[in-house]
Amino acid sequence: MKNLSRTLTLAWLALALAACAQIKQSGNRFEEGQLREAGFKLMLADRADRQQMLNSLPADTLTRIQREDDAYYIYPDPDGCVCLYVGREAEFRKLQQLAVDLQNSNQQLMYNDMAASSANGWGPLGPWGSWGDYTGRPNWDPH
Repeated sequence: MKNLSRTLTLAWLALALAACAQIKQSGNRFEEGQLREAGFKLMLADRADRQQMLNSLPADTLTRIQREDDAYYIYPDPDGCVCLYVGREAEFRKLQQLAVDLQNSNQQLMYNDMAASSANGWGPLGPWGSWGDYTGRPNWDPH
């Protein structure tokens, strides 16, 4: 019985860890999609210099590197594609604009959802309105 309990516990922990890894991976895909949409170039870490950069930069973080001719923004992804996303100032500005657009879109969706709920008579507590007056009766109770 103890072995079965231990086995089930270990299986549950393995599933929980796999779910966490999947959540992290899906979150990175969203960022990588934004990077591609902004014009960042995907560079596989198939050469020694790129591999060294992939290992030296903080993972899943956009890093600015100043070179003599221009500034480069590099996003290393050692866990997913084992690659670097590389862009310049124009791509970085586009990425910032995409982030602002996404935030505005999310705010607009939230506003529209709240407006629709209000138009349908739903308040903060759902269709029941407030939980009642001091007598304990709900406001919609006819008696």
